Amino acid sequence: MGYSCKGICEDFKGKKVPNGSRYEIGQKRCSMCSMFLTIASLRCPCCGAILRTKSRTKKVSVKQDSWR
Repeated sequence: MGYSCKGICEDFKGKKVPNGSRYEIGQKRCSMCSMFLTIASLRCPCCGAILRTKSRTKKVSVKQDSWR
């Protein structure tokens, strides 16, 4: 089954956050629709793809930094 955006996701579009911490406030990203959504589900209501809940970039924590 192929995923395709049907435009339903516009109703769930997340608001912009000034410091860019969208994942911290509960927004999720749909890679197929290229949009952040404010929704409780783990799947996009528009295309059915699994939503991304974590940032792709890894931030080094203080504990990990002490090992170096």
